[in-house]
Amino acid sequence: MASLNLNQISIANSSSLTPEDLSNARLQNQILEDRLGSAKVGRFLEDTRLRRHLTYIFAFIIFLWLAAVVSILYFNFNFLNLNLSENVLITLLTTSSVNVIGMMLIILKNLFPKPLNEEE
Repeated sequence: MASLNLNQISIANSSSLTPEDLSNARLQNQILEDRLGSAKVGRFLEDTRLRRHLTYIFAFIIFLWLAAVVSILYFNFNFLNLNLSENVLITLLTTSSVNVIGMMLIILKNLFPKPLNEEE
């Protein structure tokens, strides 16, 4: 990698800049832009992998939650005779629906985020 000697560049006299200095500056600028682009791609790939992983975890949690709710509803009247009131069952179904919808919204917002600006 070519290194630019900043001591050779005079701020007071810009006529002392040689074409070689400008070439070195352009080369270093291109190297930095390439590294920045590579870092952005790496960050994007890592974010995508983590999002996919979190999606599977959330889907599993939703499955377990719904299985527990269905089990409570089924066993309430059949095997265990839990004798839960209608208000409790309505609350259970309502909160379960809200939780599932909320988790799915979180997953979708995470998978398809709105970009803050063009540089991100």
